Amino acid sequence: MQRAEFLAAIRQLAAAAEILAKAGPSDGRLDAFQLLAFFRRYDNPALDSATTTTSDDRLFALTAQAALDLAGRNAFEASHALLEQARSLLS
Repeated sequence: MQRAEFLAAIRQLAAAAEILAKAGPSDGRLDAFQLLAFFRRYDNPALDSATTTTSDDRLFALTAQAALDLAGRNAFEASHALLEQARSLLS
């Protein structure tokens, strides 16, 4: 995955986590803030690309897009599941 594609996916994941943290159910907000912090750690253009690999680049990018889409539609549980999946795809 090219660095620009990775950063775009990370920013989508962070945006989805931020929506969950602000508008999601109150019992899931702490976890959403933790996911937001996790993905923001990777939003650094200077980060070495060798340390930011995924186990499946295509799935990672698709997961990021879907997580943001579902968060925007207030499908918070589904978006949260996709955020967790994206986290598991990072090596």
